[in-house]
Amino acid sequence: MRPVERVLYAVTWTCAALPCEQLSAAQTIQSFGDQGVIVVTAQRRLERAEDVPISLTALSGEDLEQMQATDMAGLGKVVPSLVMSRTSVFTQPFLRGVGKRSNLGVENGVATYVDGVYLASSISAMLDLRGIDRVEILNGPQGTLFGRNATGGVIQVITRDPTSDDSGEVMLRAGTDEHVRGDMYLTGGNDRLAGNVALSLSHTGGYGKNLYTGRNDQGEIDHSFVGRTKWIWRPDETLNLTLAADYQDLDQDWPLLPVEGFPPIGEPPVQGFHDGNHDTTNRFRFRYGGVSLRADVAIGQMSLMSLSALRLMNARWGLDLDTGPQPLSSAVPFAQQDQFSQEFQLQSSEASPVHWVAGLYYIHLDERYDPTTSHYGGGYSALLGGRIRQTLFSSGEVSSYAGYGQGTLPIGQSMGLTLGLRYTIEDRSVRANAERLFDSPPFVRPIPGLPLLTQDPLRNSDTFRKLTWRASLDRHFSDEVMGFLTVSRGFQSGGWNLQTPQNPAFGPETLDDFEAGLKYVDRSRRFRADASLFYYDYSDLQVSALTPIGQATTNATSAEIYGLELQIDARLGQRTDVNFGAQLLHAQFDRFANATCSNFTPGVALPYAPITCDVSGNDLPFAPDLKFNVGASHQVPLGKWGALLLSGNLAYNSGYFAEPDNVVREGSFATLDASAEWRPNWRGLSVRFWLLNLTDAHYFDALATVQTLGVLNNPAAPRRFGASISYSF
Repeated sequence: MRPVERVLYAVTWTCAALPCEQLSAAQTIQSFGDQGVIVVTAQRRLERAEDVPISLTALSGEDLEQMQATDMAGLGKVVPSLVMSRTSVFTQPFLRGVGKRSNLGVENGVATYVDGVYLASSISAMLDLRGIDRVEILNGPQGTLFGRNATGGVIQVITRDPTSDDSGEVMLRAGTDEHVRGDMYLTGGNDRLAGNVALSLSHTGGYGKNLYTGRNDQGEIDHSFVGRTKWIWRPDETLNLTLAADYQDLDQDWPLLPVEGFPPIGEPPVQGFHDGNHDTTNRFRFRYGGVSLRADVAIGQMSLMSLSALRLMNARWGLDLDTGPQPLSSAVPFAQQDQFSQEFQLQSSEASPVHWVAGLYYIHLDERYDPTTSHYGGGYSALLGGRIRQTLFSSGEVSSYAGYGQGTLPIGQSMGLTLGLRYTIEDRSVRANAERLFDSPPFVRPIPGLPLLTQDPLRNSDTFRKLTWRASLDRHFSDEVMGFLTVSRGFQSGGWNLQTPQNPAFGPETLDDFEAGLKYVDRSRRFRADASLFYYDYSDLQVSALTPIGQATTNATSAEIYGLELQIDARLGQRTDVNFGAQLLHAQFDRFANATCSNFTPGVALPYAPITCDVSGNDLPFAPDLKFNVGASHQVPLGKWGALLLSGNLAYNSGYFAEPDNVVREGSFATLDASAEWRPNWRGLSVRFWLLNLTDAHYFDALATVQTLGVLNNPAAPRRFGASISYSF
């Protein structure tokens, strides 16, 4: 039986044998909505946010729309603990300074889930969040219930469930830089079968000019298509089946530009902040999608859930690594990833005195560079001994198995003790071939440590085992105040970076979290405040560097992270809402004596060459000392003309270093977004005027040192504005 046939067989068997009742989160939120209750699934069951002993941020789809944080990158503007970055096409979240420069073979340290399905590919984490139900960001290790690669935390995206009422929404949006977008959402059915479909198509012109071609295509999105659908069948009161599918197709220019003060190889001059002068395209084409089948059944006083998911990713992109008009260094990777996951979960009823959940989890990944081709020319080729091309075929497989359980035992009337365990076994393997082409004999040579394309491939494998745990004590001091103490452990297995498969495997990392928090919600539910103090003991953390042979991953000995978080939401009067979030963070390497650094000495023959240095005491990358956001919305009555909703969000970041050597730094920056939405009395219609990056702040969406080549950046988009019109029915 072929792999795809095995997957389809497993999905079909699961549907037939293990359905279970699914409580609709969207319906639950709606039923509590008049009371201002926020419902989350941080502990794999529906709970009020103020009752969950976890530091978290929960934002509804409407919240994200008002604050204009409608993609993954935008979340960094509204979540104080989150920094979003990219390395080329790889989206990389950092929570409380924990994350990593991911790649094929190196998954993110912050796990992303959509409707309960883990997204293994960091390329696929470039999610469009417009029109979803809500997003939950869980801070700190969540390994007990969410498993692998949740060392830093979890980002949960929950899409909208269909309703039995026939309804829909359409929206048209246009703005500067040739931005146009159309969205459509339809839902309907009956009490037994309901479905929905959401579609969007957008185009955005470039915001910078490539002087080499004369085209204004820097940052252009030729097209972005997103489609989602979800169907829920309820044949009886105890049985629910949910089928969901999604697809995304993106064609984007993602420019790489030099950074002032760090001239790259070939020394092309820095142009305007958003302009470039490069001969090779930085185009990115990405297709990604999947299907999942969730089956739920009520078994007496318990519920049983099965979730099967298949996901496929295909991406191709170009990189002008010298960032200039000379053909010195470029690369074209082809990446693919296939993913199948299966989870079974048994859960107690709400009436049980002990709330518990237990489950089994399996995931299989097959990922590969097929291939990555690098080209060299001019003086840079001469520095490399006449190398003119390099071709690398590499692939990796992962099979991970886990069993987990967690329960909350009440202690008296106001306290609860939560204990959880998870045991993970992860098998990883890698295989690779490569060759280099030179301009003199022998023309074909191997990459050291890798067989030629005509030879049997390099093969390596290893197995990683780990027990992770969580213990939490919470107490409700009153109906309004809850406090908690938590100790937990997160884990991420070792493996091979598929850009440098010839290197020794990097080892697993472990993070121990010690945390205390308070949550307050007043009786009127018009004021909420959460505060958390945390301390991380982070050992063997995985750190990646962009070396001359590709991205390489090693282990630092230890790091120390501690900080304070505060989040406040308040309703002032009947028409004004304000929110505030802030994080103070200390994140430093305790010991890292053998870090891979770059030689920044001016005038050397090969600039930014790799060297070994001791970075003990340096700041962790992408870990700002201070980060905060302030948002507000105010409704202005217009009598018979309806109402005007004014919204704004200010986000500040004190800056961070891009590498462990603490040489290249993103300076402090602030962004301000604003909108005015007219909601006339005519049912369903709204018109909105919006502004993004009102102050035209200059900051980087990506920043990295590529050894022997230079310091490269991808600039954030400039000020943009426009209007949208929407109608719901």
